[in-house]
Amino acid sequence: MNTILLVAATVLGFLSFFEPCTIATHTLFAVRAHHDTPKLRWLALFQLMLSRALLLMVILGGAAMFGLTELSSNMSMLILIVIGLVYLVTRKIYLPVPHLEFYRLLPLRVSISHGLKLGLTLPACTLPLVIITAVLSALTQRPAVAMFAGVLFALMFTLPTLWSSTHKLNDLQRTFLGKAANLSPYVTTLLLWSCAFVILKSGV
Repeated sequence: MNTILLVAATVLGFLSFFEPCTIATHTLFAVRAHHDTPKLRWLALFQLMLSRALLLMVILGGAAMFGLTELSSNMSMLILIVIGLVYLVTRKIYLPVPHLEFYRLLPLRVSISHGLKLGLTLPACTLPLVIITAVLSALTQRPAVAMFAGVLFALMFTLPTLWSSTHKLNDLQRTFLGKAANLSPYVTTLLLWSCAFVILKSGV
């Protein structure tokens, strides 16, 4: 289960960047950071990565501490199928699911940097991916492993932003990002349903 959690955190964290409600804000952040001085750019990226890692460590570590004694294979399969359906529905119908902006809980939320705001926000389309990782964390009941999974999720989520902040995006790359944003919900759905099919066949 520990290995499954760490692999899931890595894959789902990377997919999180390419979700439609995420890729635009992160690309804009990267473009702004690219035009900053190297010192300001790396400060912004450090703030983004650190705040995101701490947030996910708290969420996943807390889920592991809370724990789940068991989750039936049928329930696991149902969760994956339903979340996949949500991704498909949102391609045609807007669902008013808000972003979770944890930075609003801070006393100086008006003056905090854009990097911290972005790092302390979970976009709506990434919430199902975080929920899946949190459920896996709860099943492990290993807070240390779950917190490491939070770091992995945050790293993979932030890695494309790190790359695009240090490279000037050309038209071909912008086109790729646009296509990726359109295709990612289908890729995510296919991945979730494939996992549900594996659970069905294996009976775990």
